[in-house]
Amino acid sequence: MIQIPNGKDIVFLSKPEFLSQDISLRILNSKQTENYIQSFDYTKSKLYVDCDEDCFLEISSEINLFAKRLLWENGELLVNQSELDSLLQTMPSLSPFLAQDLTGKDLMLAWGKKESLLNAIESGFGTYFSRSRNGKWVKGEESGHLQNLKQIYLHSNPFFVQYVTEQLGAACHTGYYSCFFRELRQDESVSFVYSNKVGE
Repeated sequence: MIQIPNGKDIVFLSKPEFLSQDISLRILNSKQTENYIQSFDYTKSKLYVDCDEDCFLEISSEINLFAKRLLWENGELLVNQSELDSLLQTMPSLSPFLAQDLTGKDLMLAWGKKESLLNAIESGFGTYFSRSRNGKWVKGEESGHLQNLKQIYLHSNPFFVQYVTEQLGAACHTGYYSCFFRELRQDESVSFVYSNKVGE
């Protein structure tokens, strides 16, 4: 049984296969999320939930994928400064930032700002904005579970950032490799994706 947070944006990720870097995103409120889960067809698709229960991952062949733009790869910015400035002007004040590993496995969904993206471009590490601490957050800076970025994509419908990264250790603060370590079932029960936490 899961508990969807009230009064919070809930992010839905959709992709055609579990291991795929092709992904789309939409944002729902808690009531819309409850309705969607209640009507979800578990016989045709799979649904995973993250550790905070405010992000869901849907695996379905019947989804719409939108174009994405490769912004940065292996330390090299692939647009000029004026293009980057133009892209940053279209970026909302706070946006979803998704991290995936090199196989296309989704690791975590957090939020970020323009400064988060610029810091990631400059440093090559997965960088976000911590709403609880109201400041910059480099994933793994304290734990050592860093995200060594390989690619950064931008999506525009809606706007979100997609990191493709080499994940050192666990992406999830619970100790699991990915925050999406639970699969939802028809009877609202969950099954665990991983048999062990990282290092066990």
